[in-house]
Amino acid sequence: MDLTSKSAVVTGGGNGIGRALCLALAERGVNVAVADIESDAARAVAAEVRGFGVRAVGLAVDVTDESSVSALADASWRKFGSVDILVNNAGVMHALSPLHECGIAEFDWVFAVNVRGAMNGIRAFVPRFVAADGPRRVVNTASEHALGVPHVGGGIYTASKHALLGLSDVLRRELPGHVKVSVLCPGIVESSLWRAGERRQAEFGGPACPPESAGVFMRQLGMPAAEVAARAVEGIRTGAFYIVTHPHAVDIARRRWTEVEQAFARQAPRREGDEIYDLGPVLGALPPNQARNEASP
Repeated sequence: MDLTSKSAVVTGGGNGIGRALCLALAERGVNVAVADIESDAARAVAAEVRGFGVRAVGLAVDVTDESSVSALADASWRKFGSVDILVNNAGVMHALSPLHECGIAEFDWVFAVNVRGAMNGIRAFVPRFVAADGPRRVVNTASEHALGVPHVGGGIYTASKHALLGLSDVLRRELPGHVKVSVLCPGIVESSLWRAGERRQAEFGGPACPPESAGVFMRQLGMPAAEVAARAVEGIRTGAFYIVTHPHAVDIARRRWTEVEQAFARQAPRREGDEIYDLGPVLGALPPNQARNEASP
């Protein structure tokens, strides 16, 4: 994808990976709508973006609110005339705790931002992408946890990132050829994700102060956000579905696959004729509308 003179929308653009993505895109000549739940942060990053000689706007957006994301789409089209790239990057992390001790409010909050927020973006932007001419791309920020890294104490976060990978994998198979999908799967990044609780909405329990130890950990061990953003922008340019950043994660993904392969070898080895249960060819032979109905439970 030639990025010159394109326009992008980045949610969670006020800090961390989001801010770095906004700046990396701007450096490539991309106009950027910076969306963040904190309006001051969004406007500040938009000012940085304009320093690259491109157009920018900073907008206060709550991705858990469908009407807020719909308004973001309308405002972005008004500002730029068109949008070519949507980055569903807004995400939150809950306080570390064993799953059986986590509250449902925490679960609802993490899934509302990390998963429903991306779905709101898909619903608001993708129909316009489908109707448009020329290449368009959706980027969903997942995590190395989606590839098989189990975050002990971060089970809700891990589950939300698995959900984002599932959404992305299905979405790319449903869209016309000019609309592509990427899923960004970074490991630990030098960011303020650990402070997400400070911005937690009232319906999910209100703000919570995170332990400073988490921030020290991320600042000391996290990959610079600018490095992650550079790899992400290159992945957008080259058309990658999986955009990965932390090399060690391949070993963990390989261990997961090996465990799956061994389970099939022991419990359900391939046999002649077993393809009759393969749903893919069956759905592929049906008209699109019927295929969708058949795939429903």
